[in-house]
Amino acid sequence: MSEWSPNGTTWNENWDDGSGYDGFTVASAVNDALTKGNVSGYVYWYGASTGATRGLIQMDGDNYHVSKRLWALANYSRFVRPGATRIGASTGDTNLRLSAFRNPDGTVTVVALNAATTATPVSFGLRNTGITTGTATPYLTDGTHGMAKQPAASVSSGTLNTTVPARSLVTYTIRRQ
Repeated sequence: MSEWSPNGTTWNENWDDGSGYDGFTVASAVNDALTKGNVSGYVYWYGASTGATRGLIQMDGDNYHVSKRLWALANYSRFVRPGATRIGASTGDTNLRLSAFRNPDGTVTVVALNAATTATPVSFGLRNTGITTGTATPYLTDGTHGMAKQPAASVSSGTLNTTVPARSLVTYTIRRQ
């Protein structure tokens, strides 16, 4: 990321409020950098800070507040590991933004950002990954969840069928059986 400072100087913990510095906006920026800019990393300028900044965590004496920006970045950084290779991920749905990665340990990570106002059923074909059967563990970030682990889904015949909730970011970690 380069320097980034939309209007406004108030602390914002929101996921999707249209402010330009909510979690959804950061998730979209990371996705675009990875898929359109073909970058191999993403640096967010503010980690923890005091006051009304764009930090991921706001320090407040002995207390702290976590923004949804932190969870947006965590959906990528926790599961896309150093040495991962970006692999093809596409959809005809303009509201669904996808990126996928093969990690050095053989797991596949698919990150899905749903910009639609309704849940979106999807079918992820895992061609050329070596995974024909296995499990996918989804981690959900939205207005009420911060990278919350969801029930596992099965991969069958090289396909993961699932639904991405409205206005959410879901990271699927996929392991072969």
